[in-house]
Amino acid sequence: MLNNLSEQIRDCYRHAQDCARKAAEQTDPNLKQDFLELEESWLFLARSFKFNERLGDSSDVMNRRKSYEFVQSLESFVLDAHRRNTEGEWGAPSFWFSLAK
Repeated sequence: MLNNLSEQIRDCYRHAQDCARKAAEQTDPNLKQDFLELEESWLFLARSFKFNERLGDSSDVMNRRKSYEFVQSLESFVLDAHRRNTEGEWGAPSFWFSLAK
Protein backbone atom coordinates (compact mmCIF):
# COMPACT_ATOMS: atom_id res chain seq x y z
CA MET A 1 0.00 0.00 0.00
CA LEU A 2 2.77 2.42 0.96
CA ASN A 3 4.51 1.89 -2.37
CA ASN A 4 1.26 2.71 -4.21
CA LEU A 5 0.96 5.96 -2.25
CA SER A 6 4.56 6.88 -3.07
CA GLU A 7 3.79 6.30 -6.75
CA GLN A 8 0.78 8.62 -6.46
CA ILE A 9 3.02 11.30 -4.93
CA ARG A 10 5.53 10.96 -7.79
CA ASP A 11 2.66 11.10 -10.29
CA CYS A 12 1.37 14.33 -8.71
CA TYR A 13 4.81 15.90 -9.00
CA ARG A 14 5.03 14.83 -12.65
CA HIS A 15 1.64 16.44 -13.36
CA ALA A 16 2.70 19.62 -11.52
CA GLN A 17 5.90 19.78 -13.55
CA ASP A 18 3.92 19.31 -16.77
CA CYS A 19 1.53 22.12 -15.81
CA ALA A 20 4.45 24.43 -15.00
CA ARG A 21 6.00 23.68 -18.39
CA LYS A 22 2.68 24.32 -20.16
CA ALA A 23 2.21 27.58 -18.24
CA ALA A 24 5.64 28.77 -19.35
CA GLU A 25 4.72 28.06 -22.98
CA GLN A 26 1.49 30.07 -22.91
CA THR A 27 1.03 33.51 -24.41
CA ASP A 28 -2.58 33.82 -23.21
CA PRO A 29 -2.39 35.16 -19.62
CA ASN A 30 -5.64 33.47 -18.63
CA LEU A 31 -4.51 30.06 -19.83
CA LYS A 32 -1.10 30.62 -18.21
CA GLN A 33 -2.85 31.35 -14.90
CA ASP A 34 -5.03 28.25 -15.29
CA PHE A 35 -1.95 26.06 -15.70
CA LEU A 36 -0.24 27.71 -12.72
CA GLU A 37 -3.31 27.06 -10.58
CA LEU A 38 -3.39 23.45 -11.75
CA GLU A 39 0.29 23.14 -10.84
CA GLU A 40 -0.49 24.39 -7.33
CA SER A 41 -3.39 21.92 -7.07
CA TRP A 42 -1.11 19.01 -8.01
CA LEU A 43 1.53 20.18 -5.50
CA PHE A 44 -1.09 20.51 -2.79
CA LEU A 45 -2.34 16.99 -3.52
CA ALA A 46 1.24 15.65 -3.41
CA ARG A 47 1.79 17.31 -0.03
CA SER A 48 -1.48 15.81 1.23
CA PHE A 49 -0.39 12.35 0.11
CA LYS A 50 3.03 12.86 1.74
CA PHE A 51 1.40 13.92 4.99
CA ASN A 52 -0.77 10.81 4.99
CA GLU A 53 2.24 8.68 4.14
CA ARG A 54 4.20 10.13 7.07
CA LEU A 55 1.34 9.36 9.40
CA GLY A 56 1.33 5.82 8.12
CA ASP A 57 -2.39 6.15 7.65
CA SER A 58 -3.50 3.38 5.33
CA SER A 59 -7.17 3.95 6.10
CA ASP A 60 -9.52 5.94 3.91
CA VAL A 61 -7.73 5.01 0.68
CA MET A 62 -10.85 5.63 -1.36
CA ASN A 63 -10.98 9.29 -0.34
CA ARG A 64 -7.38 9.83 -1.43
CA ARG A 65 -8.09 8.17 -4.78
CA LYS A 66 -11.21 10.34 -5.19
CA SER A 67 -9.13 13.46 -4.50
CA TYR A 68 -6.59 12.40 -7.10
CA GLU A 69 -9.30 11.66 -9.67
CA PHE A 70 -10.98 15.00 -8.88
CA VAL A 71 -7.82 16.96 -9.67
CA GLN A 72 -7.41 15.03 -12.93
CA SER A 73 -10.99 15.80 -13.93
CA LEU A 74 -10.51 19.44 -12.91
CA GLU A 75 -7.50 19.70 -15.21
CA SER A 76 -9.52 18.25 -18.10
CA PHE A 77 -12.42 20.60 -17.37
CA VAL A 78 -10.21 23.72 -17.35
CA LEU A 79 -8.46 22.78 -20.57
CA ASP A 80 -11.75 21.91 -22.29
CA ALA A 81 -13.36 25.14 -21.05
CA HIS A 82 -10.49 27.18 -22.41
CA ARG A 83 -10.62 25.33 -25.75
CA ARG A 84 -14.35 25.95 -26.04
CA ASN A 85 -13.94 29.60 -25.15
CA THR A 86 -11.16 30.22 -27.65
CA GLU A 87 -13.01 28.36 -30.39
CA GLY A 88 -16.21 30.29 -29.73
CA GLU A 89 -18.24 27.19 -28.87
CA TRP A 90 -19.91 28.97 -25.95
CA GLY A 91 -21.23 31.67 -28.17
CA ALA A 92 -20.06 34.72 -26.23
CA PRO A 93 -16.83 35.55 -28.06
CA SER A 94 -18.14 34.86 -31.53
CA PHE A 95 -21.43 36.65 -30.73
CA TRP A 96 -19.68 39.84 -29.67
CA PHE A 97 -17.36 39.74 -32.65
CA SER A 98 -20.31 39.34 -35.01
CA LEU A 99 -21.92 42.52 -33.56
CA ALA A 100 -18.75 44.49 -34.20
CA LYS A 101 -18.79 43.77 -37.93
